[in-house]
Amino acid sequence: GFCLPFATCGILLLFCGCLAYLVLDPREEEKAAAEEEEKGPAVAGSFRILLSTPVMLLACLVTVVTGMSTQWYQPSLEPYVRTQFGMSPFQASLLFIIDGGTYALVTPIIGKLLDKGLDCRVVLVFGSGIICFGYLLLAPAPPFLFAPSLVQIGVGAGVHGVGMAMNFIGTLTLMTQESGRKSSDCEQIQGMVTSIWITCESLGGFIGAAAGGAAYDKLGWSSSCVMVAGCQTVVMVLVVSGWLAGIVSLYTNSKVYRKEEYKKL
Repeated sequence: GFCLPFATCGILLLFCGCLAYLVLDPREEEKAAAEEEEKGPAVAGSFRILLSTPVMLLACLVTVVTGMSTQWYQPSLEPYVRTQFGMSPFQASLLFIIDGGTYALVTPIIGKLLDKGLDCRVVLVFGSGIICFGYLLLAPAPPFLFAPSLVQIGVGAGVHGVGMAMNFIGTLTLMTQESGRKSSDCEQIQGMVTSIWITCESLGGFIGAAAGGAAYDKLGWSSSCVMVAGCQTVVMVLVVSGWLAGIVSLYTNSKVYRKEEYKKL
């Protein structure tokens, strides 16, 4: 019935809380509090400093837009497949696990590649492109000019999950790297960066759920999917533009430095 999912989630949350109480050691918090009283609170940075760079703002924008894409079809996919294919609510619910399952499988792979030295901006460009590709497949919209089908919906949701994994882990890594350049890399800064990332993801999810439902009511399924594809295209262009601007700035600065060194000679 209607109450079962809520009861299940509540029981699982209570179970996780009990596990946390048994596993986490309260003496570590007491020790940290005692050290803070002795040394005084250390303020290593602020949100204003962290958000003062274009790279951090761009990462926030990518996170918001990706968060929008994760919730965009949550209110509209079930009524769409019910009217289009005559599916029951249970059958429709199976489609919602595709993007999440793909996301869970791909995220460790992307994280491993980033640890090996893969550039975050490359991940974001391809991630935004893949999400755009997935939503055009979900629509379906050009270049996918074929009749809607359940296979098309499933594949589109899976492709979307891959792009989600790339963008979410890519933005978090980029934020962490950028914060290390602006402030000391300590636990406080990492917590602040994580809070910024979660806030952007939650804001995007709120906007996506509200706007996705409204777009479905006003424009229909295909047009609403094309809107997300357009947003991801804009983000992809912004990431590439920022990347090129950084390369030009680095080249200009190195050229000026060489001229100054030449004058000293």
